Amino acid sequence: MTEYTVDGRTKASFGQAGKEADLAGRRTILLISVGQRYHEGDKLRATVELLNRSGFRHVTIAVADTLQRTNYLELEPGAAHRRALREGDEWLERNGKILGRLSVPNDVLRWDEALQDPDYPGFLQQVEKAYRDEPRYRAAVDATIHRFIDRMVARDPGVDTGQAFKACLAYLIEECPIIQPMWAYQGYDHVVYPQPMTNAMAETHRLFVARQYPGKGGWLSLKFKKRAAASPAAA
Repeated sequence: MTEYTVDGRTKASFGQAGKEADLAGRRTILLISVGQRYHEGDKLRATVELLNRSGFRHVTIAVADTLQRTNYLELEPGAAHRRALREGDEWLERNGKILGRLSVPNDVLRWDEALQDPDYPGFLQQVEKAYRDEPRYRAAVDATIHRFIDRMVARDPGVDTGQAFKACLAYLIEECPIIQPMWAYQGYDHVVYPQPMTNAMAETHRLFVARQYPGKGGWLSLKFKKRAAASPAAA
């Protein structure tokens, strides 16, 4: 199992939106992309410390594990799902002690639970229809896909970009209706995540959340920096 360092030297803070928002008493999602280094070790510890001092009423740790199955292009669907689920189990086991430091009332939501939520099919249909019928929405999703594919090609110039496009589209069409607007409808005020919103997510928020659920689904991106190391005492 991969080991990640926890040295207590990293500090997390919110971006500008978080600095301007009143977070006290709010419900939030801590969105976890399994496999990303910023959700491991010292950066995860720093994130938990930030949540503890932010005044949130409740935090749901949303482990987006089986969402990653669409990235395993070499595997058949059943094997891809099993691998992604196993990696989610391993993430929770590996990071249990750090998550145990969360003093805010909290729970854990696995991605399969979100997919089985009775609210999900209706929001999925709305997003599928928007992608099919609304050029502005389709352009935002496609722009996000092409950005992902550019990174994939940089790592592996031989990647099948047609297959990758289909996989990325499946990923986004599954992801967007859960994060925005389903969680907004369910009363979550914010989503905490290290990266800024993608074009696809921002357009999903504009189209399905901004007017329908005002004040919900706000995006709080994270910033990390290293604390200065303490100077050794003079001899």
